Amino acid sequence: MKIQVSREGSAYVYKVSDRSGVSESELKSMYYERDENGLYRRIYPASLMFGHDRQLLETNYNNYLLDKEKNIDKNDKNIIDNTIEWICCVHENSEIKWWLAGSAALYVRGIEVMPHDIDVMTYKTEIIKIKKSIENYICEPFHHVMNWVVKGFGVIYRQYRIDYAFEPEEWVDGNGYVDFGPYAQSHLEKIKWNNHTILVPPLQLHIKSNLDRGRIEIVNKIKPFI
Repeated sequence: MKIQVSREGSAYVYKVSDRSGVSESELKSMYYERDENGLYRRIYPASLMFGHDRQLLETNYNNYLLDKEKNIDKNDKNIIDNTIEWICCVHENSEIKWWLAGSAALYVRGIEVMPHDIDVMTYKTEIIKIKKSIENYICEPFHHVMNWVVKGFGVIYRQYRIDYAFEPEEWVDGNGYVDFGPYAQSHLEKIKWNNHTILVPPLQLHIKSNLDRGRIEIVNKIKPFI
């Protein structure tokens, strides 16, 4: 699969130029929709957090797709360790406020899970510092979000896919506390990992998130640590 990135007004459009080996259901799971010309596209909204380099977006995103196609081994702990180490160093050097959610937060606690991607939670106050620190790796535009679980979102790719989410919405915890919600954000715990201090949610908050997704195996791995 290959994509071309273009601009339509203030929005970025990701158009699939080669869908070899990718099914329609896979494209839809990646939020690509077929337009009136039969082409698959994904449109990122005009509410950008900052300016982006169109060519760099295209290059980084296609590098991400290429590694995905090659089925780069995400069970290689060296890759995940190197990526988390890089994140810690970048954020420490730039004094960026952040915390870790999702399976990566379990991983740094020593629980035997391998993250599909790394979920970095942060704040709108950090936007400028984040741009300066990671802009060479951005593969999906950083943009403000409405009517979703967070107020902003963007993606970078550096060996691993790293999702940046900005400030959870209040209603996220409406049906019970989750590891990426406002309750988690206000009850973060400090853990030591490879000489770094990382903020993570209370461990029990991961139970509901994983049960909601049917990840019973992960829930069973968490319980002995609570």
